Order: sequence, then structure tokens, then C-alpha cells
Amino acid sequence: MKKEIIMPKLGETMEEGYLVSWKKKEGDKVEKGEILFEVMSDKTNFEVESPYSGYLRKILFQPGDQPIPVTTVIAYMTDTLDEPLEIEEKIERTIIKESEESEKERIKISPVAKKLAEEYKIDITKIKGSGPEGRIEKKDILDYIEKTKKEVEEKITEKSEEIKEEYQVIQWSPLRKIIAKRLKESKQNIPHFYFQGKVIVDNLLKIKELKEIEGEKYTLTDFLIFLLSRVIEEFPLIGASVIDDEIRIYKNVDIGLAISIDDGLVVGSIKNANTKTIKMISEERKELVKRARDGKLKEEDIKGTNFVISNLGMYEIENFYPIINPPGVAIMGVGKIEKGVFVENERVIIKNYMYISFSFDHRVIDGVYAANFYKKVKDIIENPSILIFKNV
Repeated sequence: MKKEIIMPKLGETMEEGYLVSWKKKEGDKVEKGEILFEVMSDKTNFEVESPYSGYLRKILFQPGDQPIPVTTVIAYMTDTLDEPLEIEEKIERTIIKESEESEKERIKISPVAKKLAEEYKIDITKIKGSGPEGRIEKKDILDYIEKTKKEVEEKITEKSEEIKEEYQVIQWSPLRKIIAKRLKESKQNIPHFYFQGKVIVDNLLKIKELKEIEGEKYTLTDFLIFLLSRVIEEFPLIGASVIDDEIRIYKNVDIGLAISIDDGLVVGSIKNANTKTIKMISEERKELVKRARDGKLKEEDIKGTNFVISNLGMYEIENFYPIINPPGVAIMGVGKIEKGVFVENERVIIKNYMYISFSFDHRVIDGVYAANFYKKVKDIIENPSILIFKNV
């Protein structure tokens, strides 16, 4: 029996994914639940399990940098190797161009031919395809290159010299494409507004030092995840999301954490952070960061990343305004800890402080609500003792 393998929808906002690798080759036996392929979506790699047992008979898409819409058939399996496999291989890509009359012309071209055409900067509208229904094949591209070889070589040489003299071209990786798309959508579609200010962290640093004396090492981020999760309990809109034009408010408080990796940034989630001790949060954060940097994040690791903490203090950044991570409606930026002069009881004293900033989605969060939230965050960071010592 023929069975379809599709590009899965791995999140509520996922519309397309990039095929990273196949874990099996055509003809291999596959057990249900066995890892079949790897997909990148929303800046995260996922290992996808086979929904069936059987044999991988035909792979329609190879790993590459082209996005594949969700639910697209990417391969076929059968129960046995000897049963006939009659399929219509829908692997053509449609290239759309605007004509002089502003009408869209659809040109069928095989993936190999398309890649070759892009490599040699060939206008495929000048080529007549020899394949079924006029589809352009690899042979057509090679014939065109042979006919216009001199012209093509001159263009490539000219382009190469230009690059050497003026700039170097870096190709977009699949991850960078996803990051660029999501950030562009965020800034275009979400009306951001911002709060920022200084918070005194002397008391927080004393607690951190005390815990280190006791043999427990926590990062500032561990404390912030712990504290912010408690504040969001009182301000649930901060942890909300906008999906399908719905404002969704959640019972649980999950905290998203921005994690730097080699090729960009991913956001992992600390689940139910408001119910966990600092020790539990710290251990979970370490594991989450390791999985992210090893490229082993799972689907559940990125769910619940509505409210995000982005800490750049370790990079000597004083202050910044992060972009909201859809479908969330708020994000926190954290700068480095510095010493500063303050006036207290008409006395000049030196204290440790840091800048914190917030970006809010004005469609969901009003200024007064955000201001009250900010005030509560400032108060709890500057006076964390009772809350922390009750929950270590």
C-alpha cells in the first residue's frame, strides 16, 4: 500500500520548512517511530519520526535551501519492496515573473535545471523546454549555455572581478532566511512600543554570591527567569500570543530564552517556570542551551516561547531594544551590570545596576498595563530576597 510522507506542520505559525537531511535512503526498511528526516523551521531543527512502518520507496525532495510548504508530499513509502509504485512526481517548481503587461507567466522547470540556470544567471524565459508540457530540463539549460558560452563566460568573469574589487557575496543559509523573514514580519505587522530603565541589582548579586558560597552556581538569567515568571502570573497579557487574529492567554507561564548559536539565534522555552525553583530552572536552562547548540531542539522545546528574555550583558551591551518574537506580544532585553552613582537619603552612594528594556505589542498591551508590569519587575529585581529564599 502506498503511503505519503509529508512536510509536517510543527508549530501553530509554521507555513513551510527546509529539508535538512534524510536519515534513510530509498529502499531502506523503516520502522514506525524511527527518525526518518530532519527539518528546519522557525530557526530550529527537528528530527521527524516516521508515521508508518514499511520501505522508503521514493524521495521527491532532496535537502536544499528551498522552502517546502507544509503538507506537501516529500516522499512515498510502501509495505513491501516488490509492490508497484505508480506516482505522479510533482517536483516541478513554478517560477513566476511579471511580464510587460503585468501578467504572471508560469514556467515549468525541473529542480536541477532551475539550480543550473540560477548559477549561470540565465533568463529562463528565453529557453524553450523539451520536457513534458514544455518543462525546461537540465539538457535545455546545457544546450543554451553551449550556444551562448562566450557571453555567459564574459558575464561571469565580469561579475567575479566586480566581487573581488568591491564586495564578497555571502549566500543566505536556510536559518538566516527564516530569521530575516520572521523579523521582517514582526516589525511590519506588530506595532512595537518600548520601555527602558535602570534597576539596582545589589541585593540580587548578594543572593547570587551567597548561593555560590553554598556551592550552587546560578546565572543572572536563571534569577530573571524565576522572577519574571512570578510577575507574569499577575500580568497574564504579557505572556499572551496572537494567533489567527485571536489573543490567547495561557494558564501556564512559560519563559522563552534567546540562545545564540553558530548561524544565528533560536528561542527555547522553560516550561511552567512559575512553578519551579531556581535550581530546577538553572538545570533546565543548561540542558536547553546544550540541545540548541547541538542542533537537537525538539518541537516541545520551542512551544510556549511567547514572552522572551534576551540577555546581552555578557557581551558588554549596555542597553538595546529587542524585536518581538511572534506569536508573542512582549520581549525583555537585559544589558550588562555596571557601577553607578546614586542619591539615597540625600547621600551619594555607588551601586550596581543594569538597564532592562521591554518591547510590547500595542495591539494587545496598553501603556498603563505595561507601565504597571514594568514597575513590578523593577521592584522584584531590586528586592528579591523573600521570594527567592522561599523558592530555592
